[in-house]
Amino acid sequence: MNRRATAEDVAKAAGVSQATVSRVFTPGGSVSKKAREKVEKAAQDLGYRPNALARGLTQRRTGLIGVVTGDLSSLYDCQLLSHLCGALRGEQWQPLLLRTARSDETGGALLEAMAYQVDAIILAAGSVPPSILDETQTFHTPILMLGKGPTPGVDTICCDNPAGVRLVARHLLAAGHRRIAYIAGNPAAFSERERQAGFTEALAAAGGSLVAVAPGDYTYEGGQAAALSLLTSPTPPDAIFCGNDTMALGALDAARHILGLSVPRDVAIVGFDDITMAAWPGYRLTTVQQPMEKTVAAAVSLLRQRLDGEDLLPQSIRIPVSLVLRASTRPLDV
Repeated sequence: MNRRATAEDVAKAAGVSQATVSRVFTPGGSVSKKAREKVEKAAQDLGYRPNALARGLTQRRTGLIGVVTGDLSSLYDCQLLSHLCGALRGEQWQPLLLRTARSDETGGALLEAMAYQVDAIILAAGSVPPSILDETQTFHTPILMLGKGPTPGVDTICCDNPAGVRLVARHLLAAGHRRIAYIAGNPAAFSERERQAGFTEALAAAGGSLVAVAPGDYTYEGGQAAALSLLTSPTPPDAIFCGNDTMALGALDAARHILGLSVPRDVAIVGFDDITMAAWPGYRLTTVQQPMEKTVAAAVSLLRQRLDGEDLLPQSIRIPVSLVLRASTRPLDV
């Protein structure tokens, strides 16, 4: 056969109807053992695979979940995406990944996902103009945004950034640090705005303040450059809090390997996320842990409720965080 086998070809080869072929390849379809064996053998001989998209459209479900991602050079985003895709497949959903190079492309990616007749969409990057969110409401496709605060018409899940940065502020102050600097990520990101503002407020509440803020753009190179600038200034900080772990790893390497400083004796460094590398022996980074498993579990639970037709108001979920103490900060008993 010089063309792709169809359900009609399988039906003829097996001596059954096309409806029987359809039931064989539909989960839970009612068909006799003899007919199933005949259809499966014919399908194997012909190299036939059912068209999942066509079957899904007939059933008004494709089984596809659109996942809009950003720059996959982010270590945290890569780990989260891996957990998320695994969990979606565990629910018999197939993730359809759409990558955006810039945050302002997210709206276009959202509309592109709609064109694939996805059952729901998870936005794991960027922000969407309200006009596009309004437009998508006509599709009646559930939308879930990760790393965002309450947004009209959609579900959101975000870690408790304010609680996390308060933990960092209290720990650094309790360890005796007073010249505390901050390395910032993308100022347009919701989590970055919450982290920087919350950290500044937490220090002020304890009578302290930031001595400096340097941009790091959420990258290893950005964190390294920012740390070099801060630590070679006339009045260098004695502690640096970074808006994510990737920048913190760059800051650690700058302090230790470029400037020859002792961490934490000369400067303490703290991150946010608790990516896998943070626990590596070469870093042992103190950081705020975002529990990915809980984030993904909450996302799957919300999607299941939406796709089961539960009529809920838009949900905004905050995931609790914790401070993981490692060797990049001083023990409190010193």
